Amino acid sequence: MIIPVLDIKDHECVSGKSGLRDSYFLLDSVYGDSPLVITKNLKENGAKCLYVADLDKIEGCGDNSSIIAQINCILPVLLDNGVCTSDDVEVNKKICTHSILATETMEDINQAYEILKNPSNKDMILSVDIKNNELLIKNNDIKIDDIISLINDTKIKNIIILNISQVGTKKTDKTPLIKKIIDNTNTNYIIGGGISAKSITEYEKDGIDDFLIGTLLHDGTIKLEKG
Repeated sequence: MIIPVLDIKDHECVSGKSGLRDSYFLLDSVYGDSPLVITKNLKENGAKCLYVADLDKIEGCGDNSSIIAQINCILPVLLDNGVCTSDDVEVNKKICTHSILATETMEDINQAYEILKNPSNKDMILSVDIKNNELLIKNNDIKIDDIISLINDTKIKNIIILNISQVGTKKTDKTPLIKKIIDNTNTNYIIGGGISAKSITEYEKDGIDDFLIGTLLHDGTIKLEKG
């Protein structure tokens, strides 16, 4: 399944490369020019859900919750907005369908266990963020083996593996770190970061068929499947 990506900053959809958020620019999408129009057109063209990153909230300099709640009324939203605590998760339940706990903003592995083991958070998704073939994490005391243990111990149903270095580059590689995560866990994987038609084919050989796609979807290179 192709899961379209929307990065939102100052209530607008933006685009950029390799996670360099200061240089992001307004998104030029074949699906429209505003978050709600793009979402409606994505739904009409076959999208089943949507990955949304609230860049302002992740950076601690704003909040796009109101527009995200409206988007979630059109398509179920997988939301990354810097969740760190159980209270954050409860707030997100009012504005999205699936809240994402991302390693980029993870401060405390024990809090992560508390969140993911809570039965009321069964729709949570863990995002393992990678940059320059290293785990991207707020607390550098947490290592990739700790994250692998978190995945296995909590039996979380869905994890995103997001190669931030390749976001917007239209190319992706299965790096040694990505391979290590897949080889040492057993769950449903959603792969993101520079995903192309070629990389989709390669991952599908390994039984992985869920992908976050931004650039190549919005420029019309990759199409959604209706029906």
